[in-house]
Amino acid sequence: MKLLNYFTAGYKVVKELRRQRRFNQAFLVNYLSELENKYQGIFSEEQLFKINKYYGLLIGPILCGSYKMLYGQPFTEEERKRATLFGILTPLGDDLFDVHHLPIEKISALTFEPDQYQAALFAEKVVKEIQSALLHEVPNKDAYIQASRDVLDLQVATTAQTSPDMEKNQLLKITYRKGAVSVIIYHQILSTAADEQMMKVLEEVGGLYQLGNDLFDVYKDTRDGIYTIPNTCKDFKELKTSFVSKVKYMNSLINALPFSNNRKEKFRVIMNSINARSMVAIDEWITFQNKYGTGINLKSVERKAMIIDMEKPALFIKWLYYMWKLPRLI
Repeated sequence: MKLLNYFTAGYKVVKELRRQRRFNQAFLVNYLSELENKYQGIFSEEQLFKINKYYGLLIGPILCGSYKMLYGQPFTEEERKRATLFGILTPLGDDLFDVHHLPIEKISALTFEPDQYQAALFAEKVVKEIQSALLHEVPNKDAYIQASRDVLDLQVATTAQTSPDMEKNQLLKITYRKGAVSVIIYHQILSTAADEQMMKVLEEVGGLYQLGNDLFDVYKDTRDGIYTIPNTCKDFKELKTSFVSKVKYMNSLINALPFSNNRKEKFRVIMNSINARSMVAIDEWITFQNKYGTGINLKSVERKAMIIDMEKPALFIKWLYYMWKLPRLI
């Protein structure tokens, strides 16, 4: 693993983020305002936060930009626009399911036949416009539709996570599959759809990312009655061993891709930037279990004890350590 590739990978991510910020200033800000005026509604503060700070800012540059870097191709403005539009679609689609409790039949019709859909809610109208545009503009429509179908199926499956009787194997399956479909669909909006070998890589990348999200959402998920791998985990040391094993497997799949070693090494660095945060979180949960024991009712624990603050200098340094270590695991 070349030391230079760590720095060039970081530089590429920063460069893409700067481009995305400029794009958002030129397009996203105005487009969100246009949607509010056109459909006489407003985006909630939570929706705007997710769009402006996460889905519409980070996901496109980090995921799509990294895919294109791996292929040795530029992340075009047309692809960036589609990724940004999907960044609006994602939180609104989630709210239609989780907040507005729209029947699955209506969500399905809105997803696959948006032009014929009769929208009433503001969120429905926005999703209809964006999904219709994406279906008309994505170069690989069949791949995008299949990815959309997989996302919809997983939204339905995740309702099982509200049951305390859910089996561990089923929880593992839903968690990793949920993450997989989330990163795959961002690939399928690009000019080139993922082939079978790349799909296997993305499944591992996404599964690890979803577990990472759950590690940082233990307080919220516990409060909301959602059962996840972290908030049902009885042994975080065992989870750490399993996580490292899956990182190694992901890295080996990336290493087997038919691209240059330099590009694959940089791709491993970027993909493991999130996994490094997750490793820090696992270490924090190991400390938590050592302090409180494995049988404690998490609902009785104060929020402060379950929040992982990555801005703490000690945790940031540990993140750098894992950033160095994880991409090298094969």
